Amino acid sequence: MRVALLFAATLVVSTFSAPSPAGQAWLSAVDPVVAADRSATSHVAMTSTAADDFMELFKPEAAWSKSASSIKVFKVSTQFLHRATDQQLATVIQDLRRRHIALGLEAEILATSVQCGNGVPGYTTTAVIQKLANRVSGLGGKIEYVAFDEPMTWGHFSHGGHACGYTTEALVQNIAPNIRILKAAFPGVKFGDIEPVTDQTADRLDEIMDFAKVFHEQLGEKLTFLQADIIWQNKWQPQLVEWRKRLHATGMSYGVIIDGDPGDKTDIDWTRHAIERYRIVASDPNMKPDDFVFQSWQSRPTRILPENEPGTLTSVIHQTVAAH
Repeated sequence: MRVALLFAATLVVSTFSAPSPAGQAWLSAVDPVVAADRSATSHVAMTSTAADDFMELFKPEAAWSKSASSIKVFKVSTQFLHRATDQQLATVIQDLRRRHIALGLEAEILATSVQCGNGVPGYTTTAVIQKLANRVSGLGGKIEYVAFDEPMTWGHFSHGGHACGYTTEALVQNIAPNIRILKAAFPGVKFGDIEPVTDQTADRLDEIMDFAKVFHEQLGEKLTFLQADIIWQNKWQPQLVEWRKRLHATGMSYGVIIDGDPGDKTDIDWTRHAIERYRIVASDPNMKPDDFVFQSWQSRPTRILPENEPGTLTSVIHQTVAAH
């Protein structure tokens, strides 16, 4: 899971008109498997994360019916599909089908090697991808969207340590076996990418677009979307304007991850920041996304439910896309 260091200026909500929703809304939250991994490595109690009520989302009476009706894709981690219990995974698959919500995977799509990748975000093994594909299909599920966990950032732009520093061509060759596994298991799956937008990434879009081109040339599959993981500080707005224009010109959809800050002191602070950011990007026609991805991989908000209580993750959806 990505660890973002986010900084936000105080924003005045009243200065923005209420935006209309755009495209698809996605939801993703800290799951019990990721929470347990963090607890084991950082000694942070699992009760400090929203994973406590993650499985509550998938009960018929769960208190997010209005928000759920606005969500088109529910994105889960590689870790959850690989290591959740059969009961947990079956529950997620069955309830998403009942709610007519597509299952998405945030994929650690890069494959580690003996030379590099171990301990670097975004990497896993082909065996892990094969196992999770087998588990989902074996339980009657279908992965409809695969969002890559920043492969250009961790596999191409990063250097030093255990980073691989692949060329774009070598990076696509690295992930090709995992793509073929997922395509064989789920023939209609749509692939896309997530990459960060920070004050250090203004010159990266050309290479990311080249990655999409090489991906298509080598694998015969198109990247259908690109989603921005924004470090909410200066200079991100012009990049979103450029993303929107360039992606639409190539037929790709453009998404933005909506979240708060890891330094937020309360759940109310986190959700307030997220709502403000939704309103900013949705209100500007030059950077309005096709897709909104409501997501937290942070310790806040500490609860996902209920949607009608301020400070929960689903309350952000309830006050934004679901309000329309």
